[in-house]
Amino acid sequence: MFNDPVPTVFQEMTWEEIAAAARADTPIVIPVGATEQHGYHLPVCTDWVLPERIVREAGRRRNLIVGPFLPFGYRSRPGSGGGQHFPGTVSLRATTFMSLIEDVLSELKRCGFRNIVLYNWHLENSGFVYEPAYLVSERNPELKIVVIEDVNPEFTPQRLNAVWPQDFPGLALEHAAVIETSLWLYHEPSAVRTDRIAADSPQRVVNHDVVPIDTRMSTTSGALSSPVPASAEKGRLLTEWLVERLITIVDDEFPDRTPI
Repeated sequence: MFNDPVPTVFQEMTWEEIAAAARADTPIVIPVGATEQHGYHLPVCTDWVLPERIVREAGRRRNLIVGPFLPFGYRSRPGSGGGQHFPGTVSLRATTFMSLIEDVLSELKRCGFRNIVLYNWHLENSGFVYEPAYLVSERNPELKIVVIEDVNPEFTPQRLNAVWPQDFPGLALEHAAVIETSLWLYHEPSAVRTDRIAADSPQRVVNHDVVPIDTRMSTTSGALSSPVPASAEKGRLLTEWLVERLITIVDDEFPDRTPI
């Protein structure tokens, strides 16, 4: 589905190339993630590597800059990320996280960028991405900042059946399960410890949080539902849908396109 052009990646550019891209009003998309456990079988970099892969794929089809990823996010919750009690999860306080984004946005403005997209992968970051974007926008109304706190595509009945033909657990319980495992299997299968993939589920599923952490709301493995049905083909489909949604948003908000 993707064309041959190599995406333009911020950390691989020189300062002159960055300045030229900013002068051209090229949109820059910042993958916002977390460093968090992802079960027995996936690496802790999942929440910033996968969104960067999606943005890179979008950059093969649309003129944009793949921005510098943010590898740390807000605290993991048991019912959506497994919880803070797992080794390997390294989280920020909300105030630190928001200050980090605010500073990054301010620095991108100093570099000359006026069209910025915050592309958030980590569910617990929701709400804390919009606030710094709003604060920076208040001070710099010439900027346009698009906040995508939920990157998921629309899961139509057909798509649900293609990915979860048996039972859809809900997106909150999809942590380290079919979506992320399938994306890894498609993009970088060597990162998946396939011999460690196993079904798991919480003892307790509720729509509220409890502190101190109630570990029954998490699992022993850290995956909140079964990754067993994952496949590279599902990863290909999910990539297509995720890229399609991102490009649609960028095209809607920044319609002036430069062929690549």
